[in-house]
Amino acid sequence: MAESFSISGIHHVTLVVGDLEAARAFYGKILGLVPIDRPNYEFEGAWYACGDIELHLLLAEEHADPSRRHLAIAVDNFDECITSLRCAGVGIVGGPGVRPHNSRSFAFCKDPAGNLLELSGPPK
Repeated sequence: MAESFSISGIHHVTLVVGDLEAARAFYGKILGLVPIDRPNYEFEGAWYACGDIELHLLLAEEHADPSRRHLAIAVDNFDECITSLRCAGVGIVGGPGVRPHNSRSFAFCKDPAGNLLELSGPPK
């Protein structure tokens, strides 16, 4: 089924944290990840480069919805990917849309275990 699109790698991993300063100290100072520019979202967070993959840290309340945790997969043929997933009976639970800060197409779906996946297309 995946012949109509290809996955080129992992774009980013998003983790939800309760203490942003402690997370910055751990990922930035202890692990040595390099901070990168972050879009001006309405929620607090920090973005880091981890090789070619980005780590996105989101500040959340203690009882925040865990659905913000996700793995973002970079796909080369975004539209074909969405079509293939829908044909396979996979529901799209967010998007599709285009992010204004980087012009990437995106959509969210869930794997059979309920894990949230973001599909991230190349910039338009």
